[in-house]
Amino acid sequence: MEKVLQPFFTIFDENRNAFTRYSSYEERKLSDMKGYFANEARRQQMEEQGNPIVYRVYKQDVPLKEGELLHCITMIEPGHVDGEFFMTKGHYHLNEDCAEIYYGQKGKGLLLMQKGDRTETIEMNPGTVAYIPAGWGHRTVNVSQHEPFVFFSVWPAQSGYNYQRALDEPFQKKAVVDGDSYKLV
Repeated sequence: MEKVLQPFFTIFDENRNAFTRYSSYEERKLSDMKGYFANEARRQQMEEQGNPIVYRVYKQDVPLKEGELLHCITMIEPGHVDGEFFMTKGHYHLNEDCAEIYYGQKGKGLLLMQKGDRTETIEMNPGTVAYIPAGWGHRTVNVSQHEPFVFFSVWPAQSGYNYQRALDEPFQKKAVVDGDSYKLV
């Protein structure tokens, strides 16, 4: 007999930028981001000088099957590697029929998406709801130099992740420091 998932809830703790209850936690430090920044030598130097946390993920797990929805809170710290803002690794879904939704909660971010040679960007502020269509690779960037960027995401549990593809087919646009703001290069 298959175990039935019971209804549950989570609460966003604004002081911690996290769920009050979560089933898994991941943090990505610069040591986990080899190959993602344009200046690998500077990334490695920053890793050796303290290896700061780039982002944290607080996830509520569910069975990884069709019909269920995963959701998480992601917090990207302020910072940059040689002018390139801190970001998530970015990924494609193994099941390319799966879309995803992001909801900006705090700070200022940028959602970078690509599919083949097509790229799209959406500025993410508190209250922004962004839709990532099926088949599009996506990555988020904290474009603030002073505060974390926090967003909520929800996606089909059967989607899976392909992080390697984001390395094999690097995102064509990068967000870099431009005074107190950013520019895409």
